[in-house]
Amino acid sequence: MISAAGQAESKERKGERTRRRILEAARRVFGRAGYDRATIRAIAAEAQVDKSSVIQYFGTKQQLFREAVTYDMEIDALTVGGDPAASAENYLRAMLQRWAADPDSPMAALLRTSLTSEEAGELLRTHVTAETIDRIAPKLSGPDPRLRAALAGAVMFGITVHRHLLRTPDLAEADLDDVLRLAVPLIRTLLAPPPAGDAASA
Repeated sequence: MISAAGQAESKERKGERTRRRILEAARRVFGRAGYDRATIRAIAAEAQVDKSSVIQYFGTKQQLFREAVTYDMEIDALTVGGDPAASAENYLRAMLQRWAADPDSPMAALLRTSLTSEEAGELLRTHVTAETIDRIAPKLSGPDPRLRAALAGAVMFGITVHRHLLRTPDLAEADLDDVLRLAVPLIRTLLAPPPAGDAASA
């Protein structure tokens, strides 16, 4: 006979599984339909749950969207020795590998929906600022740290979009190591301290 505590724990695990399934379904539906056309009914059908379950766990479509597309770039963990320039390959590799491993990841869903929804676009801008610029800029020495961090982030996101969303043939079909070999030096240049002469004249 299962104890009351055991029943409660089993119910909690079932609830966590249902919640995770709804989030995964939401990313797929938002990614396919965009934010405006996606509905709670469609997400419930994709997750194979009742519409009431989606509302119970997440409330509104907006709340579900925000939770479904929240992600952590893990900048601090990827920054070796507190040196963003030395860690540029870690940043880009992690971003590209995450998308390749999971086309329905939070980052993928957010990037896709941001192309057609102003609300999603604003969420993406806020999230990118918090997850990349706000974390990288304080680690940079030299002038214009936030602009340099923003440019580096734009390069990485641009490569990711062209490789995995637009699937530009030459980039989508390229070997990951070749992409890193050519792109990482550019990102390092943006993140590394400028030469003393350049810093003095800035």
